[in-house]
Amino acid sequence: MIRQAQPGEEARLESFLAQHPNTSMFLRGNLAAHGLVPSDHPHSSTCWLAETERGEIRAVVGCNNDGFLMAQVPEEIPGFWGAVTHALAGRKVAGMTGEDGQVRGALAGLGLSGAPFTLSHDEPLYRMELDRLEDPGAQLRQTQPGDEAMLKSWFFEHFLDTGFATNKLQASADARKRAARVVHEKDLRLLLEHGYKPVAMAGINARVANMVQLGSVHVPRDLRRGGRGRKVTAALLAEERARGAEVAVLFANNAAAARVYEAIGFELVGRYRIAILSRPVPVGVVA
Repeated sequence: MIRQAQPGEEARLESFLAQHPNTSMFLRGNLAAHGLVPSDHPHSSTCWLAETERGEIRAVVGCNNDGFLMAQVPEEIPGFWGAVTHALAGRKVAGMTGEDGQVRGALAGLGLSGAPFTLSHDEPLYRMELDRLEDPGAQLRQTQPGDEAMLKSWFFEHFLDTGFATNKLQASADARKRAARVVHEKDLRLLLEHGYKPVAMAGINARVANMVQLGSVHVPRDLRRGGRGRKVTAALLAEERARGAEVAVLFANNAAAARVYEAIGFELVGRYRIAILSRPVPVGVVA
């Protein structure tokens, strides 16, 4: 029914996933960055695929080292999720993201629908052709060592505001980990005012071919209502366009964020679900 994808099949998987670009960015980004050779990176993923009798790919499921599932299953395949449950035996799952209907179907098929979730909701999915983007001419800089304390406070707010954390203790722990990591990465940008003062952030959480996926947009609570969210988003996308990106996708956590993205020029193309379990659980077991 399904089999594990092997190193050397990256191009085959990408060819299939590229047919569903708006809802495959995490899978495609992880595949482009880490391939199918196992590693200890949190985003390195094991993938399984279903094929036709002629060897054409019908569906792909991935699970990264952090236990997050991603899938592109555009058609109903009888028995598919039962086979995935068997393939995932012994693994703990922390959550899943993807097209809303596919995620709901996957959670049911894996026996996780009744598990407790920190967050499980669908969000509007947006897409924009970047030749439509107006560059705000804002100043950005990359994160760097020394930003940890500021970023911890920003991520603390971000995780509480978005529902990624249900309490302050969890938000603080997760924010500390995220801040410590992103100061050494290249995909988060800070919006500067007066040439030096960071006032907002935005990042790229997946990048492949001519597409990018935006995430981690945040303006500190005491600096909101000044257009900074719109400015940092547009400035980052202008930077990505200069690097060759032609299309951007994102999903909006709330109505205010959706209005910002629509004002920039994003158009609604679907619904995207983020499901984060309260704690990792074995597949097929309701915690």
